Amino acid sequence: MRSGIHFSLLSILAVALSSADAQMIDLRRAAQLDAEQRCDEAEAYYRQALAESQPSLALLNNVGNHYLACGQPNKAAQFFERVVRINPAHNNANLQLARIAAEHREGAKALAHLSQIEDSTVLARIVRAEAIYWMGDHPAAIAMLDAAQRDANGDPAMLLLFGITCRRLALYERSETAFNSILARNPLDFDTLLELGRTAVWARDYGRAESALTLALNLHSEDSDALFQLAQVFSARQDYSRAVYLLARANHSSPNRAEILLALARAAQAAEYYGDSAMAYDEYLQLRPLDDVARRDRALVYGLTGTPSDKAFQELRWYLRKHPSDSIAYYNLAQVSWKTRPEEALRDLSTALRLNPKFAAARYSRGWLLHRLGRDAEGLADLQSAANILPNVGVLISLGSSYLVLDRPSDAEKVLRQALAMSPANPEALMQLGRALMDLGRENEAQNFLDEFQKVRPQKIRGPLIEPRMIELATLSSGDMAKREIERLREDLGANPGDSELQLNLSRLLLLNGRVAESQVEFRHLLKMNIDGQLCEEAGTSLLQSGNYELAKEFLQRAALERPNARIDLAAALFLNGSPDQALAELDQMPDGLRTGDYFFLNASILDAFGMSAQAEKVLDEGLRRPTSRPQIAQRAVLLLTRNHRDTDALGLIRKVLNNNPDNPELLLTEAILTALIHQEAGAENRLREMEARWPEWDRPYLVHGLLLDQAGNQDGAKRQIETALALGSKDPVGICALAHIENSRVPDSQCSDLKGIRGLIPSSGDKP
Repeated sequence: MRSGIHFSLLSILAVALSSADAQMIDLRRAAQLDAEQRCDEAEAYYRQALAESQPSLALLNNVGNHYLACGQPNKAAQFFERVVRINPAHNNANLQLARIAAEHREGAKALAHLSQIEDSTVLARIVRAEAIYWMGDHPAAIAMLDAAQRDANGDPAMLLLFGITCRRLALYERSETAFNSILARNPLDFDTLLELGRTAVWARDYGRAESALTLALNLHSEDSDALFQLAQVFSARQDYSRAVYLLARANHSSPNRAEILLALARAAQAAEYYGDSAMAYDEYLQLRPLDDVARRDRALVYGLTGTPSDKAFQELRWYLRKHPSDSIAYYNLAQVSWKTRPEEALRDLSTALRLNPKFAAARYSRGWLLHRLGRDAEGLADLQSAANILPNVGVLISLGSSYLVLDRPSDAEKVLRQALAMSPANPEALMQLGRALMDLGRENEAQNFLDEFQKVRPQKIRGPLIEPRMIELATLSSGDMAKREIERLREDLGANPGDSELQLNLSRLLLLNGRVAESQVEFRHLLKMNIDGQLCEEAGTSLLQSGNYELAKEFLQRAALERPNARIDLAAALFLNGSPDQALAELDQMPDGLRTGDYFFLNASILDAFGMSAQAEKVLDEGLRRPTSRPQIAQRAVLLLTRNHRDTDALGLIRKVLNNNPDNPELLLTEAILTALIHQEAGAENRLREMEARWPEWDRPYLVHGLLLDQAGNQDGAKRQIETALALGSKDPVGICALAHIENSRVPDSQCSDLKGIRGLIPSSGDKP
């Protein structure tokens, strides 16, 4: 670890050791280890020497030099203070105490120490110049520095110290000039490259910083300081994944460095690697337990990882008791609570803005949340204000979306074109601008933007990573990331062949990445292992959801022996695998106490498949009186209910399931359709607008919205919504037929005669954005 001191200065700082006794020999060896940056080894010599006898001035001075060279100036100062208490005129101790004081901008204290010695060396003059600068006499300090630079006569050690001092004074051009003069003679001097890179980071000259630091890392690839500084470059560019990768390497090279851990926590948080961020914050706070701000920020990450939210709330409320005027803490509270407690989140955002009216992120968040809640008229002023303070792409897109909801497509077009000027290939900006142009009746122009959206739309958006251990994979593509993780799991299994959890993780990861044949081999290997009912149920559920019903059945049959509730998934696997009679037999074995709504809904689906509609309806009635937890099974029950026009019962069921699955898009779309079917069109339209804001690339809400507007006689609005759905890739005949009807076009009767309108758009399982 380095401080501002360069290791070649150790020869200047070290006390001459002329004695030949053992302690002096040990101190020479310790000083040599310091020069080689082997601080931990040197530490052992100093500890031993301090423990053996009453420490001499030479020993105290060298221990101070050791801590200074190893990046611990506060510890160094303690030993130098002991030296000057014994000898107030000690040259090196006073000089180093003056340097430490100057680095802390304590000019008067630095000058007081310098007054105790008569030292006109270049080193002392550089320290004196910095002290005078912090006392406020900038011209005199700069003149003194320039004179010291001339008198250094090209000495690399003095030029390096000069450059570091100028950097602290924000004299970046002078600093870089000094470093360049060293590199002109020795282009591969690692320490100079590092300091040049650090200066460029401070000066925000990120291109220069990257080139200098990359060259430094070519010389010493795992140097923690160079890795740390280069990570600052990528963080400044908002390339947080690369920053996480570099900081993880830096932390591996130099464990327990607080500044690296804190930077790693913040970069991982920005990259949405929340599990890794929480882990880094935990390690940092073990070293710095009194850092309340880090504890506040860790609480937010806890809330984002899926850690029980109470823990996040408790931490944030503890913080606010100590810091009641911190607007960021209220903003963090809102981020944790907006999904489940939106009204509380709005209150916390309002408190944050009362404390700091210029808090752009809080103002944007309040406007965005009101937009999400369908209260666009209330949120518009916040979004407009945020766009004035912080006109970035995300803010402008949200503002444009709100304008669209408020039927102000001309205003939407303006801000969305601003967003595209900043990010020409932004999928959401392209799509929303296409919507705005549709609303303005400029269909051909709109189609161009929607066609471009289809080219660049993300096929799969990575959500936040809430599990730790992803730091090492931060720079890889999703495919390479999965490949590396699969390789890691195979290696771990090679070392632990009996670990059934590792075997399950490997099997599921292969399945999720489309390597179905390999996954089946691994799942069958798992079947041969001695696994408990819980693992059997987890494996069976994964296979059931992926459509591998035969293999799912084998796992769930074993799980049901220990876990009776697994019989529901087993029955589902049997039913979907074409064995409804066996499915009913399994359900009959369910204990009465476990017969939840899921049991009755699945039972009803099976009875209906046998043509026993009357019995199925009675079973459905019983299920409606019970709790339910499986969305896919509930969705099947909804289809049965709506087929019998029991729309109110279906809506009640969907809303019950939504309580535990508030972000499930299929359930939300079903709720909107059912709300329309019971003639609550305004509520349905609000839900559809919310969905269009949350999943703007999904064609189904636009299609349903268009049909709803068509039924209400708003054919212009219906036409825009249906055209948007078709432009987004909808192939549903109901949309094509509705649009043909609106445009008075002829389509074959056979294509449109049997369509069921909105009722026919109730999602089946798997119909997700």
